[in-house]
Amino acid sequence: MGSLIIKKVEYSGEKYFFSSPEFTTGINIIKGDNGSGKSTLSFFIEFALGGNIEVFKKNDPTKNKKTIKEEYKHITEDKNNFVLLTVSIDNETFKFKRFIGQNDIFIECINGNVNSYCIDRQHCKKEIFSDWLLDKLEIKKFKLNLGETSWYFNFNDVFRLLYYDQDTELRKIYKKPANDNFVTDSTVIRASIFETLMGNSSDDYFLKMNELNDSKVKRKEAQVLFEEFDKQNPDLKLSLKEINIERDMFLDQMKKLVDSRNIYQKEHIQVDEKFKQLEDKKKELIEFQILDSQTKLKKKNIAIEKARISRLLEKEQNEIESIEKTIFTHEKLNLFDFKICPFCASKNIIKEENKCICGNHIEESSYEKFLYDTGEYNEIIKHKNKSLETIQSALDSYTKQLETFDREIQEIEKNIIELNSFIKKAIESIEYSGNTQITNDIDNKIAKVKDEIFKFSKLRDLYSLKEKYESNFNKKHERYQKRLKELKILENTYKKSHGTIIDNFNIIYKDLMIKSSCKAKTAQIDDEYMPFVDDGVYREKSARVSIRMMYYFTLLTMSLKYKTIKHPKFLLMDTPEDAGSDNITENIGLLDRALELSKNTPNEEIGEYQYILTTGLEKCPVQYEKFVKLDFNKKEEGRYILQERN
Repeated sequence: MGSLIIKKVEYSGEKYFFSSPEFTTGINIIKGDNGSGKSTLSFFIEFALGGNIEVFKKNDPTKNKKTIKEEYKHITEDKNNFVLLTVSIDNETFKFKRFIGQNDIFIECINGNVNSYCIDRQHCKKEIFSDWLLDKLEIKKFKLNLGETSWYFNFNDVFRLLYYDQDTELRKIYKKPANDNFVTDSTVIRASIFETLMGNSSDDYFLKMNELNDSKVKRKEAQVLFEEFDKQNPDLKLSLKEINIERDMFLDQMKKLVDSRNIYQKEHIQVDEKFKQLEDKKKELIEFQILDSQTKLKKKNIAIEKARISRLLEKEQNEIESIEKTIFTHEKLNLFDFKICPFCASKNIIKEENKCICGNHIEESSYEKFLYDTGEYNEIIKHKNKSLETIQSALDSYTKQLETFDREIQEIEKNIIELNSFIKKAIESIEYSGNTQITNDIDNKIAKVKDEIFKFSKLRDLYSLKEKYESNFNKKHERYQKRLKELKILENTYKKSHGTIIDNFNIIYKDLMIKSSCKAKTAQIDDEYMPFVDDGVYREKSARVSIRMMYYFTLLTMSLKYKTIKHPKFLLMDTPEDAGSDNITENIGLLDRALELSKNTPNEEIGEYQYILTTGLEKCPVQYEKFVKLDFNKKEEGRYILQERN
């Protein structure tokens, strides 16, 4: 299954910056006192992975500025700022870049290609970032229908069991969702997340369940249409085959009557009348030929205009792609550091309104602006995207016009063929005159037969519609039965494999809980995959830290122990500094035991994983000191995550 490794975390703004050392596989420790930026680092990672970080939001009227911590004010009040995350997914390196206050993520691949993805599924018609990331991690996305509500499985849901944060109540285990409500944090959703990460067939099971639900809805729709048609047409007792036999009989009779009339007219029609008919048809033929030429000329002109618009569309798309690359590389956003005026090269910089950087008075119309910040580049992209929509709309209009011309030309050419055929036959049939009484009699018979043909044609349409509704219902019913059968097979496979997974989870979880500071006697997860410790006997508040932390360790252990599990072998843990967690160091040290339990044999090597831990200055276990990558100390030494630019 897919694995996720964070290699580097960077922040850049006009006022502040941060660049982490290279993170490695295995254990990575970030130590620091309160307020030094440990949680900020975790927020940077979550933000660049598509998370919704409330404290990063700018210009939020609901915030009380007096209560915002200083480190977050640095970010919210900074300008042109972004987070850049270098990650490895199954040993393939990517860079994720997301600007503060923006909902697009730019992805740079190792070959230098840059693509942008939006985050919000509701406001995005194309593939979103979560879909791209889940696909890379080999986790199938799916949709659950919860009554009138639909829920899409996203990477943010996976992250709820990859990130042990401080903001979530310890008793809840799962990280609090961005939009916390009775749906997003429901038992069904949490169970779906757990089963998807732990079950080797659960995602197929959920996908098949959704297919079954869709088939059930479509079958019901087809059934309603079929039953309503029968209700409106209760007298349709025959079959389509019987109706066609009756209609074919009248068609055959019609053919014989027409043939007899044609034979008689051929023998008796006058030559001068035939010539008059020929002249009329020739005139009509010429008109159609002229119309054909005019229509084809119009089509050619539209095709030329469409080609021009297509080139314009391609040009706009290339410009947008170029701007996206510019935003990602950020190279063109800081051409000058403003120590020297970029316009007149003076070192005497005075920043005043309506004046040059060097102090000279300037008019808005007397210079061109060559420097843009991120916001302006994003505005340019928005305008160009609007322009792109207009061009695409024009292109679609031309396409529809060409389709209309094609239909008109096809109809004209059909008429030309029919007229040519008629004229040819008419020339061959110029002969003599005959008795009109005989032809009138034949025409009357033809009219009666036509009425019968019309009646049976209408009946045939009705029976065809009935057969269509019936066939559609039968197909939908067969598809539903097939999906139901497939789901039953998957359900049996899923229950069997999932039961084994749960048993193994409980063995590991119990082992860790017994050795934790909680000193539990028994521990397992219940039917909703929530911890059930010591038969539900009340435990002190500090025990919740052990219960939650060992749960996350067990998830990591399971991902290393079983290849079929889809957990990406990544754990970000921002350990709490309060909640009575005096034995937090003892609990952190149990990672060694969790890793040992991931071995299937005593001599087996531990698989590749990443554990990023942020903890207090005195909370890091001694044996983990060698894994410390960052050491913040804001109170005594002034080492804070964000550095101010000179």
